[in-house]
Amino acid sequence: MAVPEPPSDSPDPDDWPDYDPDHDSEDWPGSPEEGIADLLRQAGIPVEAGASLEQMLSQLAHQIVSQLQDQAKTSGAEPDRPVTWTAAKQAARTQIASLGPDPVPDGRKTREIADAVHLVELWLDAHTAFPSLALPPAAWSRAEWIEQTLPAWQTMIEPVISTIAQGLETAMADRLRQPDAVPELAQFQQFLQPVLRQAADSMFGARLGKELGRIATETVTATDLGFPLLAKPQVAVLPTNLAAFADGLSLEEGDILLYHSIREAARQRLFAEVSWIGPQITALVQHYAREIRIDPEALSAAIEESVPHEITRETVDRFEVEVNTFIFEPGKTPEQVAILERLETALALLEGWVDDVAVQATASWMPSAGAVAEMIRRRRVTNSPAAAVFSTLLGLNVRPKLFREAQVFWAQLRAARGPAGRDETWRHPDDLPTAAELADPAAFLARLDSPAGAVLDPFDIELRRLLDGGEE
Repeated sequence: MAVPEPPSDSPDPDDWPDYDPDHDSEDWPGSPEEGIADLLRQAGIPVEAGASLEQMLSQLAHQIVSQLQDQAKTSGAEPDRPVTWTAAKQAARTQIASLGPDPVPDGRKTREIADAVHLVELWLDAHTAFPSLALPPAAWSRAEWIEQTLPAWQTMIEPVISTIAQGLETAMADRLRQPDAVPELAQFQQFLQPVLRQAADSMFGARLGKELGRIATETVTATDLGFPLLAKPQVAVLPTNLAAFADGLSLEEGDILLYHSIREAARQRLFAEVSWIGPQITALVQHYAREIRIDPEALSAAIEESVPHEITRETVDRFEVEVNTFIFEPGKTPEQVAILERLETALALLEGWVDDVAVQATASWMPSAGAVAEMIRRRRVTNSPAAAVFSTLLGLNVRPKLFREAQVFWAQLRAARGPAGRDETWRHPDDLPTAAELADPAAFLARLDSPAGAVLDPFDIELRRLLDGGEE
């Protein structure tokens, strides 16, 4: 069979240039630099003819930084600051929208909540020394809860996210300086660092926002999580979440509203009168954040082990979860373990006190109070919103046993000293029991009766200094 002649305009192989390994590769047809340049031009990044790989990486880095700054401007964030909280709010709203309707409470719901709160405030007066609140009760949507509590989350959690982001940035910088790193990337580390920092902030913000969005669909009251989240103490109920809590239970929704209202009212009275609670929890979280360390080699190994062999939606999602799990759960130092123990004790004490006050205040008025209280205890063990967020960001899981010990502790303290004596214990953080003393109220009372013998350990001294504004 005859072989067809090549087209007359086809290049003659004899006319091709000879291959010269010492010749610059950028002059050779089809070089890697030309392929990268074509890709960058297709992405809208201008690349000059004959540009080196080093120059193209520089242009790419500048383009990414510029785009991130433009995104920050568009979203309302300052261009030179992390976009964590803008990303968090957006992710929270998206998560809320994906988990069902979120109607704004109407006038009828608002009146029902106001009437319930006014009633339980009367019950509380006889069972706590803390006075009622100045602000009227409110009915919130899930989105409103996000708006009202996000500033408190920012104050509390930002040091954790900032420390992790800085750790990732440092780890990546160390990796770029390794002998086997790509030289061009190492040379342009100063361009890559802001990109990495902004990317880390956005990633953490999105993760936190998704978690807060999920919590916003579960929390029944403003501070159902058990610690201060509002700028000013106020009782607020989320009717949509209250209805979801009551769904399937053989209990009246009105009784469930009353019991949640009395717990929230007691909690907000405590926060209003004991101003150090919020700063102490924040100080503990910030102290924990200062101790976070990320091992660059462990990070690199975790990423390499998690890279999927097959690219599918499921494997990509799993890769993100595994890497995020490593990032948000770095190894804990002994000091961090001690901080988490103190934070766990503080959260248990707060909820134990609320449990004791609510049980006493409803005993004469609500026959169903015990059944509602039992449902709340079960929810706290199996699906606590507070446990979810602290577990995600700090690796903290409050033991159910500690909650039970805290309620028994406050009940015995009330029996020994009355409601006023029980509440007087909150006057200073040094007067609160340790985790060991929760199981031995008699030893705790003996310590309070001999304050001259109490000695502060170095951690207590540092915490007191932070609470006092950094002064010795």
